[in-house]
Amino acid sequence: MSKEEFLSRVLGIPWKNRACTFEAADCWGLVTLYYRHVLGIEIHQTPDYEAGCDFLTCYDADVVFWQREDSFIDDGIFVAWVGSNPVHVGLIIDGRAIHSRGDNGHVRPDAIRTIQKLFTRVEFYSYANNRNSTSAGAA
Repeated sequence: MSKEEFLSRVLGIPWKNRACTFEAADCWGLVTLYYRHVLGIEIHQTPDYEAGCDFLTCYDADVVFWQREDSFIDDGIFVAWVGSNPVHVGLIIDGRAIHSRGDNGHVRPDAIRTIQKLFTRVEFYSYANNRNSTSAGAA
């Protein structure tokens, strides 16, 4: 599936907690869909996500599979923080932040600068493409 096809299928679909379909997606579900259908990569996902654990628990378990970048890169992700806690994740596609956020929200594009203004800090990552957490990129 091309990026354009993906965007036409997901933009506007509703946010739903722990959803990972073309009918509804939460922020991590959207990342999973993109990597699976556009990039052909099954990204690592801990059982914590499907068990409904809080975002921080899921983040701590999965971030070791991602490589921190100095700036955003296409096909990468952003992780948004409030204070000392990561609270949101989204995609970087063609220089825009694509994300699904919150109750009554939906998948939407925003300028990366908008995301940076909404949160305390924003970090950027690329997939380390290595399922061995001891040799994945430093988080």
